[in-house]
Amino acid sequence: MTTIVVVRKDSTAVIGADTLGTYGDQRESARYIRNASKLIEVDGTWIAATGHAAMDMALRNVFLETRCRRSFRDVNDIYKTSLDLHATLKEGYFLKIDGDGEEDAFESTQVNLLIANPYGIFGVCARRTVLEYTRFYAFGSGEQYALGAMHALYDSGADARTIAQAGLAAAVDFDTGTGAPLELQMVQLAAP
Repeated sequence: MTTIVVVRKDSTAVIGADTLGTYGDQRESARYIRNASKLIEVDGTWIAATGHAAMDMALRNVFLETRCRRSFRDVNDIYKTSLDLHATLKEGYFLKIDGDGEEDAFESTQVNLLIANPYGIFGVCARRTVLEYTRFYAFGSGEQYALGAMHALYDSGADARTIAQAGLAAAVDFDTGTGAPLELQMVQLAAP
């Protein structure tokens, strides 16, 4: 479990994540795990992912080896990248596709992504719906706490970093699947 957040305010975007790993009831703190980071940098774009711990390793390898499209300029580019990512994960990383669910129109990639780059802040849901956010968003087990904290601060004088940090701190306080230390990355937004 994890909590990831993204905030856009003024000319800054911030993406953040907790660093706790969980396996059932077992909690694995960044104090014991050297590679606990959940933020991935790809050509000036920062990506945070929820989902199985192995997904982080798969995503890092997919983008490191440039095995799929790597474009995150706008909703359409990100959508095309997510399609290519899904195919790459299925073919090269043995992604297990969920059930036969006749009611499900699309296969799940088993991961939700948040993205921050000079073009804005975005989210990609497990079935590849891509959304561009105007203020903030969160995914993960502590998302409701993070969203509430960020909502409470957004219209104050707080900057994007402070808002993202407050969202993650609320998740750490109230969600058993979220833990410190926290990590944040800031991106300057391109002029419109």
